[in-house]
Amino acid sequence: MIFLLISSFIIPLYVILAETMQSANYKIPSDTVNVGGQSSSSSNYMLGDTLGETGTGDSNSANYYLHAGFWQMQESYIAISNPSDLILTPIGGINGEASEGTISWQVITDNSAGYSMSIKVTTTPALTSGLDSFADYIPGGADPDYNFSIVSTASAFGFSPEGVDTSTRFKDNGLICNTDIGETLGKCWDGLSTSPKVIFQRTTSNHQAGSAATVRFRAESGSNHIQTAGSYTAPIIVTAITL
Repeated sequence: MIFLLISSFIIPLYVILAETMQSANYKIPSDTVNVGGQSSSSSNYMLGDTLGETGTGDSNSANYYLHAGFWQMQESYIAISNPSDLILTPIGGINGEASEGTISWQVITDNSAGYSMSIKVTTTPALTSGLDSFADYIPGGADPDYNFSIVSTASAFGFSPEGVDTSTRFKDNGLICNTDIGETLGKCWDGLSTSPKVIFQRTTSNHQAGSAATVRFRAESGSNHIQTAGSYTAPIIVTAITL
């Protein structure tokens, strides 16, 4: 049986205010010396005005894009790579076997507050064929399972994130997930859902190099379970946003 994961991506852009001064109690997004100024609006327009600025507005060329002036503020960007689909190796239908593989995205943002990345699927269960499916992996408790574990009479499909930006829920202390700051590869498993789950998060910029966000997927059929032969697919959607 061949398992195909089709990956799709949403890359939203958000306007972020880059702080020039801050403390534990305040942030000043931008500063300038001017006189007066206020916001005005009606059903037909929105106006931000101040006295004293010159050369304001947007300008650009093939090499730059400039937002000049106090009211223009700063923009931040986020980008995510587009990796190939993952094809897992076939597993037997009656022998109780498993197959694992990884997909890695490169996420880059210049946002000083960092980014968050979530994962979801479009179907429940996620991994299906025309005749059968693998159940979405269900951890034994509220936190991910340290080890991927199913009963011998069932099959399941789950995931485990790996990378420097892995969210706290998937960190471990060598025995338990959502504890401490360690990250043991191939551990802390969860099931996919049509509701997004946060898997990577950071609170600083990673421009220019970016960060690798890797997700390990596992499909397993128990030793006393017969999985119908066929090609199984799971459409995966990951979403990265600035914070």
